[in-house]
Amino acid sequence: MQGRLLVAVRDFDSLVGGAEKSLSSLILGVNSLNQNWKINVYQSNDRKPNEELFKNTSIKFEKCDIKIEDIYSGASWKLRNRNTGRSMKFLRRIHLKRKNKLFSNWLKKHFSKEIKLAEKNNEKLLGITQLDWSAGASSAFIENKIPYMVFVRDEVCFQYPELFEECLQNAESVIVAGEGLASQIKEKFMIKSISIVHLPVNFEDIYPQEKLKEKLEEANQYRLKNNLTNPRIAIVGMVPEKGYQFYNKELIPKMKLTWPEATLHVFGGGTLARKLAKHSNTFDEGFCKLEDIYPFCDIHMFRLDIVGTWGRVINEAGYFSKPSISIDIGAQSEAVGLGGKVMPYSASSDEWITELKNIYDDLEKYGNLAFKHRLIVDHKNSINEFLSVIEGVKND
Repeated sequence: MQGRLLVAVRDFDSLVGGAEKSLSSLILGVNSLNQNWKINVYQSNDRKPNEELFKNTSIKFEKCDIKIEDIYSGASWKLRNRNTGRSMKFLRRIHLKRKNKLFSNWLKKHFSKEIKLAEKNNEKLLGITQLDWSAGASSAFIENKIPYMVFVRDEVCFQYPELFEECLQNAESVIVAGEGLASQIKEKFMIKSISIVHLPVNFEDIYPQEKLKEKLEEANQYRLKNNLTNPRIAIVGMVPEKGYQFYNKELIPKMKLTWPEATLHVFGGGTLARKLAKHSNTFDEGFCKLEDIYPFCDIHMFRLDIVGTWGRVINEAGYFSKPSISIDIGAQSEAVGLGGKVMPYSASSDEWITELKNIYDDLEKYGNLAFKHRLIVDHKNSINEFLSVIEGVKND
């Protein structure tokens, strides 16, 4: 029996973040490898699409006029907690409820047509969703009796369990990138099934491997020429849940005192990056390509505060032979492997700095291990894992 995947998400072709890139890579993999599945994507038209990526595929798009941001999300950010950088929870909850309801109502009209077509063509329907609008998507799937799977890629379902509990509990499978996050979800929610699909990172798309040594040597020469020989630590992407309060209040001030020669470099831009750069040892580097980040730094630092979703940036750093230091919640231990250090959640800033120094003293060893460990997120393996989950749900 042929099938049709109904991918219902806020963003898909705009590729605004790691979660969107990962899902797009998986769906493109299904599209190219398995002709038994037709694919329809339902999303907002509010962001500029990356049309080139999907030009030669058979994927069909349906786009709604629902705006991604609104007065409530704007106000929740404006009235955010100044210590943590987090949006006001009450107003963001209103925002999420409104967007999910609008998305659900729009999807229901399209899904009723899909059901008639599926019956006519003897096709199996299967839904896929993730992130902020997954509650609305799941509501439409449930009402139309369409089995679906949901990816958990961030902490929104943990922050607002009352909005996302039904979504997770009614999914045929909740999909995560690592065993650690799977454990966190099973502790919090009553779910039918959980599946592991590692992140599909195609390193050749990031930077050609045959040019890696040349790029790293070029970066070393640049640093020597410009006297940038001090320890340089990269933070890639600064949002509230990625350690902002810990960095701002504890780690960075302590590092000024106990490791003054070290500098921190925040990549990706944004309000919080600018705030961290108020510290004299920290620099807001704005948006840069990955090949202009890791070769020019020594260690990559990645902290999460609540939910340990897989840090894609950890394995990207490893591709450039740069070790990572991260936190022992969720999937971070799996993401880092032997290519760096994983810190207890309770570890103090002094303990973090001690381990940063230990890594720095043995950079070559940890860099080589990080490069080897990158293969845990090989895109071909991930696509095959995803296909196995899809076929398993289809045949149930």
